[in-house]
Amino acid sequence: ARSGLTLDGHGFLAVNDYQQSLGHPEVFAAGDVCTRVDGTLPRSGVQATLAGPPLASNLLAALNDKPMSRHVPPPHTRHLVALGGQRAVVGWGRWYWEAEQVWRWKDRQDRAFVARFSG
Repeated sequence: ARSGLTLDGHGFLAVNDYQQSLGHPEVFAAGDVCTRVDGTLPRSGVQATLAGPPLASNLLAALNDKPMSRHVPPPHTRHLVALGGQRAVVGWGRWYWEAEQVWRWKDRQDRAFVARFSG
């Protein structure tokens, strides 16, 4: 709140569709720390991951005085959410499914993700 950056009503950095701060164009953000002012995106790891490559591209463009590209997120993404006790739910748009197989899928995906950063 004391950063001087333009925030939304919940204290998240307000960014445009280039993922650029509204009040400080030299500041860029993606994921859980910001809110896109051009629409509502869920705060999720999926959205943050999808925003990474366009964010990197826009950072390089800004550093090199090149035109930036708008990040257009997909309208629906797959979400895997652990519920505890070896239960998980997968969702896509309005569709969702909870089953033991979903937990195994999420567990396998999470372990693979962590392994990428382990020695």
